Amino acid sequence: MICALPFFRFFILLLCGLSVLRAVDVPHQAYVWQRQWTPRLIDSIQAHAAELDGLTVLVAELSPSADGGSVVRVPVDYEALRATSLPISVAIRVGNYRGPFDADQPMTRRLLSEVRVALDQARATGVVAAAVEIDFDCATRQLEGYAEWLRALRPVLGEVPLSVTTLPTWMTRPQAFGELVGLTDHFVLQVHSVKRPDSIESNVMLCDPDDALRWAKEASAFSVPYHIALPTYGYRVGFDQAGALVKVSGENAPLIDDPELRYRVIRAEPVALSEVVRALHNELPDHCEGVIWYRLPIGRERLNWDAVTWRAVMAGHVGQSSWQVQGVAQSDGLIEIQIEQRSLLAMEPPQQVTVEWADAAVIAWDGQRNYSVKTEPDHALTFQWPDTMAAPLLPQGTRWTIGWLRMDAEAALHFTLIP
Repeated sequence: MICALPFFRFFILLLCGLSVLRAVDVPHQAYVWQRQWTPRLIDSIQAHAAELDGLTVLVAELSPSADGGSVVRVPVDYEALRATSLPISVAIRVGNYRGPFDADQPMTRRLLSEVRVALDQARATGVVAAAVEIDFDCATRQLEGYAEWLRALRPVLGEVPLSVTTLPTWMTRPQAFGELVGLTDHFVLQVHSVKRPDSIESNVMLCDPDDALRWAKEASAFSVPYHIALPTYGYRVGFDQAGALVKVSGENAPLIDDPELRYRVIRAEPVALSEVVRALHNELPDHCEGVIWYRLPIGRERLNWDAVTWRAVMAGHVGQSSWQVQGVAQSDGLIEIQIEQRSLLAMEPPQQVTVEWADAAVIAWDGQRNYSVKTEPDHALTFQWPDTMAAPLLPQGTRWTIGWLRMDAEAALHFTLIP
């Protein structure tokens, strides 16, 4: 789309239709996995409680070893949870462990002890746990051992339901997987972060929508209630000069780049995840009880979605890029090129913004916000996002000045934008 207006006030608005499908009501929950309960986290829980059907809250993290390992207990604000009036499941995360899983082993006793502590702490604050969830990325070949843990847990839980997180790769052993989830009341199917890139060029998505929906249908065959875990987060990976993956960092890691490394961002793509939610709205697989989001939006973060994007995806909105481009004249005759993100879904900045004009000469220009400027024939400049740099996701309302130019006379300007 091309538009021409006087140089001191012009814009281009690229807008694609936005729609929502609500054929089936899909319940939504969220996993509060933070180990630090900051005021921002509590504010987010309070702000989004009305949009959710439940919360799963990390209460302890075990670092296993043959002698029982160690534990970090999370200082959960149960008062804030109780104020939401939502069903609260308590989660215990277990680190890498290869067994043994027998009932008399120190690691098994440690796990049972922490489950008792978690239930007692919740009860003491007036929170009745809706379930206990074990978050353990067990090796696929050791599912039978993991099942022994679950059998040992049953007497400890009493009437409290048992849930586990599961990985799609576990379903490649259908008999062992069926036995495992058959010991539970519910499971969570984690369809994200299944594979990390093995090179900077790897075509790896944090959550592939086709894979997610295929795995969800496979999970239905086991006839146990489950939720699909979808991501809102991202992470950065660093590769050395030999191409090896040597660094993985998340939201809270310091943004300090090693000049010897090449970086890439792997993140939840709003458009791709909206496809998944839209498909679930259209047809919810058998035994699927909804979506659990990893994790809540907390203000403006570098790698996690903002609240507007999250709400739009939860509702099943589907839309494409919607950008406003403006040339803003300054008092010294300089014209700033500004873009504003108008879509409900967070979007990457445009790859290119080309400015064209006639009957004037440009006498100076420069790019900003990592945009470079390429001169074109016949009175044109192209502001180009670098191919080698990971593009951030910009929430609705984000305004950037991507560069400027100065001309020797007034002229009508034309814009072409490539998302």
